[in-house]
Amino acid sequence: MLSRKDVRPQQTQSLLDAGFLPISVDYRLCPETTLINGPMHDVRSALGWARHSLPSLELKRADITPDGSRVVAVGWSTGGHLAMTLAWTAPAAAIAAPDAILAFYCPTDYEDPFWARPNIPRGSEHVAAEASFDLLEGVRNSAITAYNPPASARALGGWMAPEDPRSRICLYMNWRGKALPVLLNGLKPGQRRSEDNKSVGQDPHIPFPTKEQIAAVSPLAQVRRGTYQVPTFLVHGTEDDLIPWEQTQRTYSALVERGLRAEVRIVKDGIHLFDVLDDYRRDEQAARAVHDGYEFLQRLVGLA
Repeated sequence: MLSRKDVRPQQTQSLLDAGFLPISVDYRLCPETTLINGPMHDVRSALGWARHSLPSLELKRADITPDGSRVVAVGWSTGGHLAMTLAWTAPAAAIAAPDAILAFYCPTDYEDPFWARPNIPRGSEHVAAEASFDLLEGVRNSAITAYNPPASARALGGWMAPEDPRSRICLYMNWRGKALPVLLNGLKPGQRRSEDNKSVGQDPHIPFPTKEQIAAVSPLAQVRRGTYQVPTFLVHGTEDDLIPWEQTQRTYSALVERGLRAEVRIVKDGIHLFDVLDDYRRDEQAARAVHDGYEFLQRLVGLA
C-alpha cells in the first residue's frame, strides 16, 4: 500500500532541517512478489544507488553535494522494517550498510507468535466479523509500486479501506493471522483455493513459511545471529493496533546486549503513524521522541 509520495511534508522537512537530503524510494509491493524478492531487494538497490550513483549526478542546485559515504535509512511502519533489513542485506550484496537507521513503529520480530494470531485493527471490527469476499480480487497480474485506496473509500488509519479490494488484503493478513504466508510466499491471481477456511469467502491456499524464511526477514533474528551491525534508533507507541510495541523493546534490548549503539523511545498512548498527525507535537513526549531520532542520525554522520 501507498508509495514514496505519501511521505508527509513535515517528515521531509525534519530531514532537511537535520542536514539530510531526503531520497524517497518506491519498491515493488507484496503480494504479487515476496517481501525478499520485491521490497527488500529494491530498497537494497536504492541504497547502492544513493551511495554510488547519486553523488556523480549533476543536480539543479549547485549548492547541494550528495555524499555517498554518509547515508542513513529512515522508515515508517513497513518502511521502517525495510530500512532495518539493509543492515544485513546490503553487506551481503557488497554494499555498505547505512551509517545509521531510524525506524518508526515497525515490525522487528517476525518470529513473534503474534503474527499467526488474529488481530483486529481499530475500526474494522464490524467488517472482520462479517467478512466474506474474494481475497484475490485485489491481486494484480504483476507487481505494482504504488497504491492508494480511492478517495471515495472510507479509510482506516488513513490508508486502509474495507470497501477496497487491495486494502482487504492488508486487513485479511491481520484478521486471519496470515501476514507471514502472504508476505513471504505471495499471492497470484487464480491461485488454488483452500477448502479448510470458509470464513473469508474464497480463501486461497497459502503455505506457511519455514522458520528460515521468517528469520531471513526478521531484524531481531538477525541481531541475535550477529549479522545486524548498524547503530539504530527505534520509536514505537504503546497504543499501536497493528504492531506490538513490545517487539521494539525486545529488539532494542538485543541490540544493546550485542554491544551495538542503539536507543529506543516508547511513546505512551502513541498510535500507529502518530507522528503524521498534525497536532502530534502538542504531546511533548511524542515530539521529543521524534526529535531525538533525527538528532541520533546527525550524531552518527557528524552533523551534530
